[in-house]
Amino acid sequence: MEITFFHVGAIFFGSVTIYNLHSARKYGESYIPAIAGSMMFISLLLFIILPWQYGYIALIFTMIFAVVNYSKSKSINKEKMERFVKDSKVTEPLKLTDYFMGWKVLHRLNEKYGPKKASLIYSVCMWLFGVILIIVSGYLWPDIFLNVWLIGFIVTGTMVGFYWQNKKLLEDLDSHSSE
Repeated sequence: MEITFFHVGAIFFGSVTIYNLHSARKYGESYIPAIAGSMMFISLLLFIILPWQYGYIALIFTMIFAVVNYSKSKSINKEKMERFVKDSKVTEPLKLTDYFMGWKVLHRLNEKYGPKKASLIYSVCMWLFGVILIIVSGYLWPDIFLNVWLIGFIVTGTMVGFYWQNKKLLEDLDSHSSE
């Protein structure tokens, strides 16, 4: 059996779902991120197992779910960021996982540069990581990435969205901490 991009994506979203379930149970958070991750996992499994139409239908339902629950997801991210900021010690060195989880790195960048610049730096780094993943995936699975410009556009659009969301979260965090 050949490992495809869908297999790697399914493994990624499966692990993200497990992490979100653990986080929701440990901190008493909402299960919305875990549900969204499991929906992506199921969508990718459908791409692997059944004809592609079923995967697209599941993916559309996942996108609708994400759009409908955007405000809830934003408040969940705000609570997570506030908890990480409260728990983090500025003098404590960052671990490798902190660079991928983002909240501690984003908080330290915010303290040093402010919300706009911190969000921009973090988003550009994540965009570069996404572009590197696209290049590596295009090399490993050239059949799937025939239209790499479209995928690059999607990654860029996603990172612009992360920039605005993180900037807003950092501004809200700064306004709460100044009160």
